[in-house]
Amino acid sequence: TEQAAEMQRAAFERVMAPARKLLRGSGLMVTEAQLVSNHVGEAIATHATKNKLDLLAIGSHGEGALRSAVLGSVATRVAARCRNALLFIRQK
Repeated sequence: TEQAAEMQRAAFERVMAPARKLLRGSGLMVTEAQLVSNHVGEAIATHATKNKLDLLAIGSHGEGALRSAVLGSVATRVAARCRNALLFIRQK
C-alpha cells in the first residue's frame, strides 16, 4: 500500500541521513539505493555486483549465531552472495 511505502521511505531517510552526512563529510562518494524485494539479501548482493560497488556498508543487528541460524539474516545472505568488499556495522 502507499502508506506502507511512505513508512519505508521515512525509515530509510532516518537511517541514511546521519550516515550520508558522515560519509560525505569524509570526502567519500556515496551512492544510495532503496531496494524493494521479497528476497532482500539476494537483491542487495545483485545490486552491488551489477553496479560494481567498491564497498558495501550494511547494518547488522548482531543477533548471534543461534538466532541468526534459526531466523536467517539479511547481512549473512548478502555476505554469502556478494563478491564486493563488505563493511558490517553492528547496532549498539
